[in-house]
Amino acid sequence: MANWKDDLKDFFREGDIDRAQEKRDEKLRSEVKKFYLKTVQPAFKKLKKELERYGREVNVAVSESLAAIEVELEGRLELKYQVKVRDIHPYLEIHYQDAMGNVIWGEGNFREGSQRVEIFDLSTDEIIQNFLKEYKARLWVLYKKRATDI
Repeated sequence: MANWKDDLKDFFREGDIDRAQEKRDEKLRSEVKKFYLKTVQPAFKKLKKELERYGREVNVAVSESLAAIEVELEGRLELKYQVKVRDIHPYLEIHYQDAMGNVIWGEGNFREGSQRVEIFDLSTDEIIQNFLKEYKARLWVLYKKRATDI
């Protein structure tokens, strides 16, 4: 008789654990959403404003699961830069066209080294600086290649 009671007790105890995990997951989703809205979106808005001054067409999209900025010049993709989050660790995904028109993509980190960054540690300015590093590196290769073709 005691065995089934213990089994039932364990079942409900596991339910409490599941509800606690759901609450933690909801809190995490809320923190990630706040990260996109208060850290990433302002960085992308600043970048958009400046890049448009140089004739670029810039689109920004922010949702609960990612933030993206896409930069084109004369219909050619220069860089699509996305910020995504795994657990509480942001990472970036980039897409760009090489000199032959092939779309290349890859993932990257915001800081050098093995230490993982958390959403609480990343600033708007760091996102801007990282974007500029990736953007300039892609354009340098693209336009250097074009110049040698002439």
